[in-house]
Amino acid sequence: MDFRTACEETKTGICLLQDGNQEPFKVRLHLAKDILMIQEQDVICVSGEPFYSGERTVTIRRQTVGGFGLSIKGGAEHNIPVVISKISKEQRAELSGLLFIGDAILQINGINVRKCRHEEVIKKINRNFPVNQQIVYMGWCEAREQDPLQECVYFPTFLALRGSCLHKFLAPPVTTWDWTRAEKTFSVYEIMCKILKDSDLLDRRKHCFTVQSESGEDLYFSVELDCDLAQWERAFQTATFLEVERIQSKTYACVLESHLMGLTIDFSTGFICFDAATKAILWRYKFSQLKGSSDDGKSKIKFLFQNPDTKQIEAKELEFSNLFAVLHCIHSFFAAKVACLDPLFLGNQATASAAASSATTNKAKYTT
Repeated sequence: MDFRTACEETKTGICLLQDGNQEPFKVRLHLAKDILMIQEQDVICVSGEPFYSGERTVTIRRQTVGGFGLSIKGGAEHNIPVVISKISKEQRAELSGLLFIGDAILQINGINVRKCRHEEVIKKINRNFPVNQQIVYMGWCEAREQDPLQECVYFPTFLALRGSCLHKFLAPPVTTWDWTRAEKTFSVYEIMCKILKDSDLLDRRKHCFTVQSESGEDLYFSVELDCDLAQWERAFQTATFLEVERIQSKTYACVLESHLMGLTIDFSTGFICFDAATKAILWRYKFSQLKGSSDDGKSKIKFLFQNPDTKQIEAKELEFSNLFAVLHCIHSFFAAKVACLDPLFLGNQATASAAASSATTNKAKYTT
C-alpha cells in the first residue's frame, strides 16, 4: 500500500479489500492515532436520516485556477445528506488528505447545509468563486445527431455551464486541464435555448430542448425527467443573467451603407451606433424604444425604434458578419433586464418568454 502522509499523526491510502465472498474492491484507509477508518471508493445514496457522528472541520482552499476537485450528490429534495461522491486525483481535495468519498457536508463557511437542496449547496460552494469560474450546472443528457448512414441517433453528452460558457463534453471534466478540452464551447449570451413543446419534438422522446449556436447551428438534446429539464432551464437563465450582469455591454462590428460601424448593446443605456474610425455616435436608443426588429436570416437586421419626441417609428438597418450572435445577445440583454425587475423571472420559461417580449410594454420581434 502506498500511504501518503497527511500530517504527523494521520495517514491515508488506497488498497484492495476482499472478504472472501466477492471480488476484491477498492477502499480508502484513514489511519489516525486512535482509529482506523475504512471507506468504499464509491458511494450509493439511500434514503434515511443524515448521519452526524464523527463530525470534523476541514479547511480547503481552492486552486488559483479550477475548483476543489470533488463531486457531490444528494440533497434535501432526496431526503439524504449531500455527500462527496468523487474525489479527483492530484486535485486540492485529494492532496489535503482530509476529505473522503462518502463524507457528508454539514456546513460550508459556517453555514448549516444539512437541510439544503443540492442546487443550494452548489451555490454556497460557488459563492467565493469569481463569476467567470462559477459552475451553474453540470449533468448528463443525450444529443441527437446523424450517423454516417443518415439515421438519427442519440449519444451521451455531458453539459456544463461554467462562468461565461456552455461546455459540451464527451466525459465529465475532472481536472482543470479538462475544461480546455471541451468538444464545443459557446458564450452563453450568444446562444439561444428553447424548451420544446410536444408539437416541436422530432421523435417520440420527451423532455427535449435545443441550443442555437452563434453560427445558427441547432443542437438537439434530451434529458430523462421533466425535473431535469426544469433544472437545465433555470440554470441556463441564471448563467445568462450572471454573465450579462458581469460584462454590462457588448460591441459588434457592422456595416452601414458601405461604412464600417460599431453597435454597442449596453445594459444601462441601450443601443449605441458609432463610426468605427472616428468613434462619433450616429444614434442611440433605449431598450424601451425598440418596437420591433426583423432580419434576412443571413446578415442584415432592421431595427424599428420610436422617437421619444415625435413618436414616429425610425428604421435602422445594419449588416453583421455574425448575425445569430448579435440576435441572441440582444435577447439575452432583454431577458437580463427583466430578471433585474422580476426575481420570479428566473426559473419560469413561460414568464421569461412573455416578459422578454414586453419588458416595458413594448415588443421586440426576432426572426431567427
